[in-house]
Amino acid sequence: MAQPLVSVITPTYNRASFLAETIESVLAQDYPNLEYIVLDDGSTDHTRDLLAEHNGRLIWETHPNVGEAETVNKGLAMARGDIVMVVNSDDPLLEQAISIGVEFLQGHPEVLVAYPDWVMIDSDFQVIQHVRVPDYDYVNMLKTHHCLVGPGAFIRREAIRLGGFRDPTYRLIGDFEWWLRLGLHGKFSRIPQTIATWRFHSEAATVSSRGRTMADEHIRLVREYFQRKDVPNECQAVRRHALASAYLIAAAVAGAESAFTAKTLAKAVLYDPAICVRPEFVARLRAVFAAVLPVFLRKGLSRVFHIGSILGKASRGM
Repeated sequence: MAQPLVSVITPTYNRASFLAETIESVLAQDYPNLEYIVLDDGSTDHTRDLLAEHNGRLIWETHPNVGEAETVNKGLAMARGDIVMVVNSDDPLLEQAISIGVEFLQGHPEVLVAYPDWVMIDSDFQVIQHVRVPDYDYVNMLKTHHCLVGPGAFIRREAIRLGGFRDPTYRLIGDFEWWLRLGLHGKFSRIPQTIATWRFHSEAATVSSRGRTMADEHIRLVREYFQRKDVPNECQAVRRHALASAYLIAAAVAGAESAFTAKTLAKAVLYDPAICVRPEFVARLRAVFAAVLPVFLRKGLSRVFHIGSILGKASRGM
């Protein structure tokens, strides 16, 4: 069969320590019809010097810092391939990844996006965990607020034509918003092979960016999704479940803001009381109590001592 052009886009920002490994993992692929685009989003480390060492082997540009989504969108506009991948600068591909992905799409012409199993690695490329991703179920992805598509996804250009580029107003979970939007236009499918990696380290966006901003984006994502006019009836039917799950995830990533977390968990229960039995709900509730209880105890003891002091003074004055 003809080998379609595959465009791989790597957005990068201050990841020179990992970028060389990722670049080599893409350039070492055995797939011959490959276009590789690396876009430096205003890095202040030695990223540009590293990219210059690969002149002639890839396409690269640098621009002032605009964020990941805008950088990915620039790459999507530059890409000429019939199939597109976004490979993060710290997540190298495994051997034969592109050949396997293209072969899968050629055997499943009805699939718009295909995503593989992957391994979680540490900074030294040591395997932490093998991840077998769930088979695709759009309604369940929406209902549980669980992004099924991880690293190493293959996207047909038709999917981008139908669903559009990334939404840059989502700074932290723009990939999930994109998958939900593209999924309205056709089928996704799991590639039952491990061909991608996700690197766990302290500076990874999903690790370092947890907090109120990420929590708010999770809630906003689902609320805006159900304002769309093209949401299928089967998705509208799980609206309350989806909102409950989004509030639960928001509570999980909110960090140390106990008051916000407690309020968010309460909203999750209002939308779907059954969410109380989910392990992640119980875990977050325990965390809230662990954080809040000492404060209540301190305030209570302080009040007791204060009242005791007043009574003591009153008794001495009698």
